[in-house]
Amino acid sequence: MKSYSIVEPDVKTRAALEAAFPRLCELPDPLRHAALTAWGSMLAASSYTAITDVPFSHGSQARLVDHTNDVIEAGLALYQTAQTQWGWRVDRARLLAILLLHDLDKPLLMDRVEGTDIDTPVAARIPHGVLGALMLAELGVEEDIIAAVATHATHAPLRGPDPEVLILHYADLFCADALLQDTARLPFFRRCRK
Repeated sequence: MKSYSIVEPDVKTRAALEAAFPRLCELPDPLRHAALTAWGSMLAASSYTAITDVPFSHGSQARLVDHTNDVIEAGLALYQTAQTQWGWRVDRARLLAILLLHDLDKPLLMDRVEGTDIDTPVAARIPHGVLGALMLAELGVEEDIIAAVATHATHAPLRGPDPEVLILHYADLFCADALLQDTARLPFFRRCRK
């Protein structure tokens, strides 16, 4: 049984998502519609009543929407540097979609019960990024966006060669570490692999 169903967000949910993610309006259609539908579907399938209720991570008081918007802004700053300083060719709309959708599945992977963050049953079966990628594929989103979302987590076995993936990696970890420093969890930049 699937953990979610594709649902068309109602007017109220759509307005809440557009307010939560101000840069969403910069995506061209049909990508904007797919992003709205994806976030609305994940929210509807989760235990959260509002997108602003979803925590960023276990033990964090930060909200997922704030982390996502921070990643978008950091990623767009890196995009400017990559183009201006190094002459990279980066598709801004594709990058924006990847930055916006990278943590799409978090509402279904984590729950907050009486102030304690717990993994949901689906989190034990499907790695972070993959569930969001499955939904995006179902919505007809292009494969390079799906691949970036599916493989962006630090434990992913591979990552694509696209510059948008590299920009997401550094924007996401930079913004995650900024928030993790206020928790009991070790920031990514201080973790070592043996």
